[in-house]
Amino acid sequence: MHLLRLIRPANALLSSLVVLTACHLSYCLAGKPLHLMLGAFFITAFINVTNDLLDVPEDTLNHPERPLPSGRVSEEQAWVLAITLLFFALYVSYHHSPWVLAVGSLAMFLALLYNYYLKALPFLGNLTVATVVALAFLYGSGGYLLHRVLPAALLGGYLHLIREFVKSLQDMRGDAPYRRTVAHVLGEGPTRRLVFFGLIILPLLSVLPVFVGYSYLYVVSVLLLVGFPALLTSPLVFYGRYRLLSSILKVLTALALVSLWVA
Repeated sequence: MHLLRLIRPANALLSSLVVLTACHLSYCLAGKPLHLMLGAFFITAFINVTNDLLDVPEDTLNHPERPLPSGRVSEEQAWVLAITLLFFALYVSYHHSPWVLAVGSLAMFLALLYNYYLKALPFLGNLTVATVVALAFLYGSGGYLLHRVLPAALLGGYLHLIREFVKSLQDMRGDAPYRRTVAHVLGEGPTRRLVFFGLIILPLLSVLPVFVGYSYLYVVSVLLLVGFPALLTSPLVFYGRYRLLSSILKVLTALALVSLWVA
C-alpha cells in the first residue's frame, strides 16, 4: 500500500488521460492508445518515485506523512521500484513507435535533470516541470497532427506552471534550508500577485486555440469549466490558502481535458 502511495496513482492516471486526450485530438492516427496510456502511467510513476527519493530532506518538513520521510518505505525499496517502472516505461514506449520512445525518454530525462539540479534554479526549474507536462500531450499524439495537439500542450503546461508557483508559496518554510524557489526570490507578496495575474488572464489564454481550428463548443466548455473557476478562485492566493488553490488547479487541469475532448 505504501509503495502504491509512492507512485501517486491518481497523478499517473491523470497523465494517462492526458495522453488519451492528445490521441483523441490527433484522431489516434498513431494507433495503440492503450500503449500510450500505459507508457504515460509508468513514466509518471517513475518521475514521482525519483522525485520523492531526492526530496526526502525537504519532505521531512513539508510532507512528513509521505512514505519515505515517515519510514514506511525504505530508500532501497523505492529505488528498486523506480528501476522497475523505468524498464516498463521504456518497454511499452519502444513497442509503440520511435516518436513515443523519444518523447517519453526526453520527459524522464528532464524530470531527472530537474530533480538533481534544476530544482535549485527558480523559474528555470518550474519551466522544466511545465515542459514535462506539455510533453505528455506530444507523447499522446504519436507525432501526428501536432498543430492540433500543441495548443492543448501549452494550456496544460501553463496550468502546471501556475501551480508550481503556488506550491513554492506553500512550501516556503520547508524549502528555505535547501533551495531558493520563486517565492524566495520574488518574495511572498510579488509571487502572490504573479499567481493572481496568471489566473486572471487564463480565460483569455484558454480560448485562443479557437484561432487554430478548435471548435466553439470547446470555447464555451473551457470558459465554464476552467477559465471562470480560475477567475473566481484567484483571490484565494491573497488569503494564504495555497494548499486549497493548488488542489483546485489540479482539478482544473482535469476539467481542461473534458473541454479538449470537444475541441
